[in-house]
Amino acid sequence: MKYRFFSEGFFGYGQEGDFQIFGFWHFLPIILAIIAIILTSKNKKKIREWKWETRFRYVLSFVMLMAEMSFFWRLLYVGSEGKYDTLTTKLPFQLCQWGLICCVFMVISLNDTLFNINFYVTFIGAVIALISPVVITRTGPTYFRYYQFWLEHLLPIYSTYYVMVVHKKRPKYRGLWLSYLLIFVLCIPATIANFSFPESNYLYLRQNIPIFPDNYAVRVVIYSVIFIFLFHVIFFIQRAVYGRSEKNKPKDK
Repeated sequence: MKYRFFSEGFFGYGQEGDFQIFGFWHFLPIILAIIAIILTSKNKKKIREWKWETRFRYVLSFVMLMAEMSFFWRLLYVGSEGKYDTLTTKLPFQLCQWGLICCVFMVISLNDTLFNINFYVTFIGAVIALISPVVITRTGPTYFRYYQFWLEHLLPIYSTYYVMVVHKKRPKYRGLWLSYLLIFVLCIPATIANFSFPESNYLYLRQNIPIFPDNYAVRVVIYSVIFIFLFHVIFFIQRAVYGRSEKNKPKDK
């Protein structure tokens, strides 16, 4: 049989367990992202005054857009070889995908509404995905999907933090409910897709988690309560950290 680069090589899939959760290749990109965040925080004033700062944000936006689009371009070549990795089961109805799309425009426009959405959606949705990246268990560092996954989830986190510290954006409490409304709206096409395509699991509403009931509607309500709670947690943590910092240091260093 002829070797096919797109389906069997770098752009294809490996075997289950090719990527080990909580292994070296799990923690490495997270550590690199933390280093980037720390360096950005320490040099925020220099970055703010950097003459190429605007272009940097445009490049950052472009890379995020390519990370998202390349996911679907890849599926056009290799998705049909696995029933769980097809275009019908990977439509852009996931929370992280919407967060990334908002982030693409946020870093260019520095829009307050988009920042508020990204603060809540990205710092909860993307972080949860980083803790348990179960969708790449078959694609370790020798595969394209590994790098695409980390770019898709780490860059929105970095970009949101970048806008927060470099451009001094702060989340509003009303943004919490706006973000929740976005998730509620997203539930509509996600639910339709979940019942239309048997193998789909949009927003992980069909996830078989023992602690949650099997009833779909009840699971939606439980997820909603969890998200509202987590949104409040990060809002008050941010308020405690930056509220005290800005009170004590009115002039940015």
